[in-house]
Amino acid sequence: MPRYRATHEPTEKPGGQGWLVSPEQQKVVQFKPDSATVHSQWVAVHTYYWVPPRPPMPQTRRRMLRHNAIEAWNTMLKTGWRRCSPPVR
Repeated sequence: MPRYRATHEPTEKPGGQGWLVSPEQQKVVQFKPDSATVHSQWVAVHTYYWVPPRPPMPQTRRRMLRHNAIEAWNTMLKTGWRRCSPPVR
């Protein structure tokens, strides 16, 4: 199984965009700001199946309220997911 080792932490993107990887689950997840409404801010969460060196294959896409996406991000970090750079497509 390939190893996922970062030589440094990826820099944070402004606006809340970021990527997480779980080598054990062979998944990578993108959090990306989505169109906002008058009453709320949304985040698009894209999940991909990924076994390097192959390109990631899309699995799911969903929208979450920003505060729920922040909570999901933090929970994923606590359960073993790691920040990563965007995978090569």
